[in-house]
Amino acid sequence: MRSLIRSRRIEPRALSLALALALGTPVPAVAQDAAASATEDAARERFSEGNLAYDLGEFDRALKAFSEAYRLKPLPAFLFNIAQCHRQLKNPSRAAFFYRRYLSLSQEEPANADVVRELIAEMDTQARVQEEQRLERERFARDRELQKAREQAALAEARANEARLAANPPVAPEQNGASQALALQVPDASVKTAEAGPSKPWTRRWYVWAGAGAVAVLAGGAVWLATAPNPRDTTLGTVGR
Repeated sequence: MRSLIRSRRIEPRALSLALALALGTPVPAVAQDAAASATEDAARERFSEGNLAYDLGEFDRALKAFSEAYRLKPLPAFLFNIAQCHRQLKNPSRAAFFYRRYLSLSQEEPANADVVRELIAEMDTQARVQEEQRLERERFARDRELQKAREQAALAEARANEARLAANPPVAPEQNGASQALALQVPDASVKTAEAGPSKPWTRRWYVWAGAGAVAVLAGGAVWLATAPNPRDTTLGTVGR
């Protein structure tokens, strides 16, 4: 609200200054001094707002106020304050930039020049670390996306295999193995028949003729015993006889 009131108060002065420049009329020294004083007052007001915001830890607001103050009155000291805000906001590369601008635009070497150089070195180190962390996050994100794509491809392949198996179910391995074992245990009857050969008639079997020969020998012996003379006694004699 204070800035708005002050801008309205200095608006007629700025308007009269613009009209004087457009009409080519010389601007009185008093008007120039008044305009410069108003600009300086506005810059001081922004500077005070920035200091208050900085003390409250509102570094975004402080950065905006110090930037506006520098636009109104480009003093190198404002650049140092801008750099401090960027440092608090974890913007090391921007902070180092404004620290360097502060040193280069100062007409004389500032009293805190050594401290500022240390801050520049610190900000450069933090900027490198931030860049490495950013690259690492990008690599991690790429690896995660690649892994996700691989998992999706594997899932799609598994679903395709399931669909193929559902359409053409294979023979169960245990059933196939049991059938093979049964075939090994029970040979083909045609193979056994081929190995056995054709059946012979009973008249050509050797054991039939062997049995018939034995019967004939026994019968011949019985006939001889029945018709032969009385054989000699082959037993031993006794004293009584």
